[in-house]
Amino acid sequence: MVNQGEPYVEAAMQEPKKTTHDIAVPFDVKDLIFSTTDKKGVIRSVNDAFLKMARYSMSDVLGKPHKLVRHPTMPRVGFKLYWEYIQRGDAVGVFVTNRASDGAYYKVYTLATPLDDGYLAIRFKTTSKLQGVVDDVYKRLCEYESNAASQGIQSSVYMNESMNLLNQELENLGFSSYDDFMIATLVEEMRSRDTAVREDLLSSLRGTRITDTQSHSRTEDENLESMIKSLEKGYQVATQLFDGIGKLLDLQKKLQDNATAVIRVSKLFEMSSINVSLETTRTGDQAKCLSVIASHLSESSLTVRELADSMRSQIEIASVSLGDLVFRTAAARLQVETILDYCLKAASGVRLDTGENAPLVRSHPRQRMELTIVDLLEAVDRQRSTLGPTMQDLISNLRKLEGDLASVKRSMLALRFAQLGGKIESSRLGQDSVIATLVESIGTEIVHTVGQISDLESDLNVAATGVEMSFRQLGELDTALVKVRHCSELLNEVNSNCRAAA
Repeated sequence: MVNQGEPYVEAAMQEPKKTTHDIAVPFDVKDLIFSTTDKKGVIRSVNDAFLKMARYSMSDVLGKPHKLVRHPTMPRVGFKLYWEYIQRGDAVGVFVTNRASDGAYYKVYTLATPLDDGYLAIRFKTTSKLQGVVDDVYKRLCEYESNAASQGIQSSVYMNESMNLLNQELENLGFSSYDDFMIATLVEEMRSRDTAVREDLLSSLRGTRITDTQSHSRTEDENLESMIKSLEKGYQVATQLFDGIGKLLDLQKKLQDNATAVIRVSKLFEMSSINVSLETTRTGDQAKCLSVIASHLSESSLTVRELADSMRSQIEIASVSLGDLVFRTAAARLQVETILDYCLKAASGVRLDTGENAPLVRSHPRQRMELTIVDLLEAVDRQRSTLGPTMQDLISNLRKLEGDLASVKRSMLALRFAQLGGKIESSRLGQDSVIATLVESIGTEIVHTVGQISDLESDLNVAATGVEMSFRQLGELDTALVKVRHCSELLNEVNSNCRAAA
């Protein structure tokens, strides 16, 4: 529990006394917190980490609104966004500050996903540099919402404006949408956490097995043991997928940068071609041959521009598809790890549905271990079912983009041919002529841009091949999850029979 004394820092002047609101709940980076709720946000199951961090007993939280852990430093627009996503059936990632029962706080990254009849939220400690940035954004949003409310502005009005302010804050951080933000932040936070805990987790996988307790039947133990073995395999495959697919975020940034660069160069070619035509007209008879070449330059530059516009559109499509796959893969990995963590703890004797909690659990059956596992598996199944189609969609978009890049490069080479002709003819006017300088600058940009496109073609081919390999790995994940599901069904059946017999 939090020390209720009066901590002081001795200095030239004594600092103000801290309250529990200023104190963070000790948070182990290895801990995964989860809870499930019904459609109205009423809690129906939690894990041990939830109770430890929120400093509540199970009777305090089951059947209660989840907002009991809401912290006043959270802007309301954050929860508006949260509910908009999950109510339309989409997963969402959000930085959240929660409040414990004594007022202390703990900061988490939350992944929330829909279930058939409710929602699952998984939370873990934030460890990346992003938390400080988000804190500043949330502070400004809270100040706006508080001021607007104190002025009597209608909630619906100031919430819309708060959403606009959030979008502006994200744009200032370099994100074009909240989707882009949550994709990047989920991956960044998971990578940061993985760096800190992966070796510990691998050690636990190698060492943790069933602990005999009076609350377990032998058949239950066997099912749990089999489930853990399959989950270990599933976790390993999901981690490989996350590590491989997660690297595509770097490609996403490169695609967006190259789209901007090619459009800029295509506009430059158009302007340079116009300037060459104007200079050719001004030069008169001395540049009759150049007028024909200038016409070719103009036509070729127009073709480059049209193809570049088409390529940019395809890059935007591929970028959205890529981000979608990265987020879904990260979410699936986190969900598999959460089930594994829950089952490992159950196997070591950490159970919330037995002993003195048994009477309470009879009133809240979703807290039973076997039904909690059913909810966790449903979330994984939902996410897994989207991975295959999303991968196929991305592969198709990447291959199409390869074709678009090849077309742009061919048109660039055609422009290069016209430019070389112009270079030869302009040399007759002298190396210092305006036309010679313009033609030379076109050539320099063509060579540079063709090199960029060639590099991007190579990156795209590697990425598409990697996604194709990941697609084939899904079969391994499916095999593991089928075994987990089978064990879960047996576990449910065994425990149901035990309750009936009792």
